[in-house]
Amino acid sequence: MRALLLFLAVLVAAPAGAAAQASDTPRVLFAPGGTVPVRLRRTVSRLLSSNAVLVSYEDYVRACNEAGVRPSSARAVRRVGTQQNATVIVVGSYGGHYRRRMLRLRYYSGSSGELMTSGNYALRGQHLRPSSQHAILRDLATVTGGAPPPAQASAASEEPSSEAEGEGGDLPPPLDWEAQEAAAAEEAAAEPAPEEASDGEATPLSEQKQWGFAVSAGAGIAQRSSSIPMEGGAARLSTIPFPAIQAQVLGYVRPDASSRYRLALAVRYTTSVGLQGRDERADGSTRTTDMRAHHLAIGLRNDIPLAPGERPTRLQLEVGWGFRMLDSEIPVSIPDYTLSGIYARIGLWFHIGDSPLSLGIVPEIGHVGSLSDDLSQSGQVQDGFLVGAEAHVRLEVIPEVSIHLLYREAHAFLGSAREGGGEMNDAERYGILRAEYQF
Repeated sequence: MRALLLFLAVLVAAPAGAAAQASDTPRVLFAPGGTVPVRLRRTVSRLLSSNAVLVSYEDYVRACNEAGVRPSSARAVRRVGTQQNATVIVVGSYGGHYRRRMLRLRYYSGSSGELMTSGNYALRGQHLRPSSQHAILRDLATVTGGAPPPAQASAASEEPSSEAEGEGGDLPPPLDWEAQEAAAAEEAAAEPAPEEASDGEATPLSEQKQWGFAVSAGAGIAQRSSSIPMEGGAARLSTIPFPAIQAQVLGYVRPDASSRYRLALAVRYTTSVGLQGRDERADGSTRTTDMRAHHLAIGLRNDIPLAPGERPTRLQLEVGWGFRMLDSEIPVSIPDYTLSGIYARIGLWFHIGDSPLSLGIVPEIGHVGSLSDDLSQSGQVQDGFLVGAEAHVRLEVIPEVSIHLLYREAHAFLGSAREGGGEMNDAERYGILRAEYQF
């Protein structure tokens, strides 16, 4: 009988003990800034979930979007984060430069939104160092008033994963704590902490100031064709696809360091390499000759975010002056010429979910009001208009480095004063793969 009563008492006490243990487990909301790489986000999320219950970040983002605040800002933590039933709100940001990468975590109270502590954690590339993983767990235990479960810590020491050395494993291998703490102190003293933007979030160097530059260069395949009404009939010139190179320099300013709006001066230059043109004569014969094709554009650009958040859809407005040139090594039916005039571009860029991939569609219109003398005299060509478009795919490798793949097609139509009418048509098409670096 006594054994039966003891068994019943154990059954009654077990759920209560489990409930008490569950209530003691801290609830953590992890809000990574837009500059934190996806792999690093996953690593920190797994690390925090080893000692806490993670609150839904997706629900938090939706609530922030409704409130019109950025999820990683201190304002969002106070206005929205305190309503998410979290014990602690951990806001992450990614900063530093070149090899001196740092992860900064700020720990806020889940009830009041007040900042409790913050820490800078050294990275190896985009991966958490083992000493940094231990430091994060210690800081989390400090702000939640608990300690890492010994069983879990020992399990991590006994079964280190192959990813723990920098590939985003769950927990690091066993360490000499005294040596690691001394090394971490030396690293913190030697490596400067990332600067903070106006909302307290550490950001890459390119986003720590109100001005900056971006330089990109790449190569691809292009094609050019042209037809001009001449005295003996229309003269035509076409090319086979040829290699092309493109370079762009962009200098920008913005109202403040945290703003997503940018006003920039952009200079783009595209030229041919080994271009051979096929001259189609009036008598039906053809001749191949070496040629050069150029396109230079200088414009003022506005990047306007259309919504709050780390990766908003943005409107890109650009107006400037463009030059399109074509010249040959030897005289051909079409004279060497230069077309120039004002252009306007209205583009729309949007991110694909929370990925580093974004797409852009950029239509372009323009007025060709300046022609070279040879073209005006030989073809009696007058001014005209330009219409075209570009399609872009952009992959952000790290905040300062991105890869662009673009395709462009544009046509210039110019009237002619020659009897019989007709018009000049100049068409360019190219696909370019280029890399961009911001600093």
